[in-house]
Amino acid sequence: MSATLSTLPPSTIEPSPIPPADQSSRLRAAPRSKVFAASGASQLHITRTGHGEPLVLLHGLGESSVGWRPVVSDLSARYDVIAIDLPGFGRSAALPSGVLPTAANLAVAVEEALDRIGIETYHVAGYSLGARVAIQLAGSSRVRSVIAIAPDGLGTPTERIQGFIALVAGRGMAMALAPAAGMLSMTPVGRSVFFAGSRSLPWQLTSADARQLLSDYAGSPAYEAANWVSMFDMPTHLGAITAPTLLLQGTADPLMPQQISRYLALIPGAQLTWLPGLNHVPISDDPKTIAQLMLTFLNGARGIGTAA
Repeated sequence: MSATLSTLPPSTIEPSPIPPADQSSRLRAAPRSKVFAASGASQLHITRTGHGEPLVLLHGLGESSVGWRPVVSDLSARYDVIAIDLPGFGRSAALPSGVLPTAANLAVAVEEALDRIGIETYHVAGYSLGARVAIQLAGSSRVRSVIAIAPDGLGTPTERIQGFIALVAGRGMAMALAPAAGMLSMTPVGRSVFFAGSRSLPWQLTSADARQLLSDYAGSPAYEAANWVSMFDMPTHLGAITAPTLLLQGTADPLMPQQISRYLALIPGAQLTWLPGLNHVPISDDPKTIAQLMLTFLNGARGIGTAA
């Protein structure tokens, strides 16, 4: 059960110049349904697109399923893509009072919501906090494969404190900028003001996505609690994971690069691909490469060869 490590050639993700105008013309698949699925006392917002085996997408701290939009079109051509707003983020209600947003509790909420819409087995992918929840879900026999982009959860005490402080600062900045979200999102430079901290090419976000993500970051009711809990929450089941696991990590990520090698060592048979020059959230930076890596891995996990 050896781990596998690879690095993409730098040329595959060479940064493009800042465009003169918004790239909002990027094609997307039309969602088949938008539903609220009950999860205990919470209501989780789900956007479902495409057909095929279920592929659940989970977002990072402060964001929402909007963060996955740049790759949904490619993924939904082959999979039933189920993008979920985690409890207390995006359009989903927070967990009940007194229930901490640990990875385990968030995973329970996700599985309960999937039960409500009739999903049994599924693939799961997440970035940042969503990657940590995806890895938590991998302890279940329902998960067929896992893709984790820049997961947290294995930081040293010093790394956890540094991450906590950085995320507190990010929240403060988002709240200060949120009243001007509409104006900032209209230009490449404006989109870079906030998102340069998590994306290498922040201007590639569409205006609509940037405006929504900034508003989500500023308004998430579960943000502070989830950030605080991350100081202490850590996975304890990694050695028991049997689902095929792909780890993706940007080399320009200031938050998580030290942790990814720990996940690689602890998850049996895990694969790691480094993304040269990309930041904590690489999805909008290079959506074609991210989608291709995901599809190739997913098809391999299903035993049907590589993606075309």
